[in-house]
Amino acid sequence: MKNLKKSCRIILLLLLTILSLNCSSSDESAEPLTPTNPNTNPNPSKITTYNADVKSIIDNQCISCHTIPLAEGAPFAMRNYAETINGVNRDLVLRVKSNGVNVMPPAGRLPQATIDIILDWEADGFKEK
Repeated sequence: MKNLKKSCRIILLLLLTILSLNCSSSDESAEPLTPTNPNTNPNPSKITTYNADVKSIIDNQCISCHTIPLAEGAPFAMRNYAETINGVNRDLVLRVKSNGVNVMPPAGRLPQATIDIILDWEADGFKEK
């Protein structure tokens, strides 16, 4: 009986060890989404707004999928400021900055100068006008 308890404890300890090793939070296939630093402003001498700077990027790069009806698996529309802010609240900026599998647009990462406009808009508080 004593040996049975000891064996059960060893097996339980071994299972817990294996389980803890398999429950790692890292996923090497996807780039981790890291919070943006609102103090990072690629163009501090300019106030970037949706209407003046970002809408044209959305219209040229995003609207083909993020419209009504939604296309290519897009989960939300981005036809105007309010809908684009909905996208911002759903990690749009992180996906635009990504170098991994979650990059937006799916065709490939935007040029850094375009990403900087979006980051500047973020740093300026996602202003509409």
